[in-house]
This record gives sequence, structure tokens and C-alpha cells, in this order.
Amino acid sequence: MENSSLSEKKIGLLIWNVSIYWQNKLRLILSQYHLSLNEYLILESLKILKKNINLPSQINISSFSGIDESVVSVCLKSLENKKLIKRTVDQDNRKKVINILPTGQKLFDEIFPKINQQETNLFDKLQGEKLNFCNSLKLILGKKIRIKAEKSL
Repeated sequence: MENSSLSEKKIGLLIWNVSIYWQNKLRLILSQYHLSLNEYLILESLKILKKNINLPSQINISSFSGIDESVVSVCLKSLENKKLIKRTVDQDNRKKVINILPTGQKLFDEIFPKINQQETNLFDKLQGEKLNFCNSLKLILGKKIRIKAEKSL
């Protein structure tokens, strides 16, 4: 009889446990800066979106990050209260444009290398299977995958 636990047999529980493990590792870093994981992910999304979209909005952030719009809304209020971002009304008054303030940029620049290193430490265990692992997760979510072409000798 096999002696492994249910959480080692069920793929869904393995994914859940890895997600919790990843979140806990990042939260440990972020707690030093009084940021939640969602707040950090929104700052990172803003940093990337600002390069591609001149005036990022709450909808852009939600779509890009995969964080629900209502959660993004709450986090934006918190980030604004912490003086890390500023929301201004767009020209047509129907949406707010979000910008990272210099304090938010400085904080992000300080945190990003630590988060990046933690994720590298965690996911480098996959070695050459990282792309396949990401593609497998995307398949489960019904997203498009990227297949790496084999190099011919």
C-alpha cells in the first residue's frame, strides 16, 4: 500500500500547496514593507503597463494581473492612502488613470530584486522543465501556450 498523503496524490492539492508556499515566501518579504501581495502585484503591473499603455486604468491592471477588479479597486485605495500611487480622472470623466508616485517607484525598485530572487530560488528547481510546467498550467486554464522549437544540430 502506498504511503503518500492525499495532498501528494491529487494534482489540484499539489497546485494549491505550491501556490500557498509561493505566496507565503513572497508575503514574508512584503510584510517588511507593509504591502500585501496584491498591492505588490498591482505595482509591478503598473510598472509594466506604463511602458505599453500611456494611461493605465483599473480595468487594464485587472486584466493584466489576473486580479479581480473589485480587489484591484480596494488595493488601489490602499496604495493611494500609502502615497505610492495617484489616481486622476481621465479626460472623459469615466475612468481614473493610475500613476506610480516617486515613493511608489522607489519602494518597488527596492522590493523587486528580492521578490525576483525568491521566485528564482523557488522555480529554478524545475530546471529545464520550467517552460513545460508553465505551458501545462496555461493548458489547464484554457490559455494559449508557447512551444519552444527544437534547435537542429
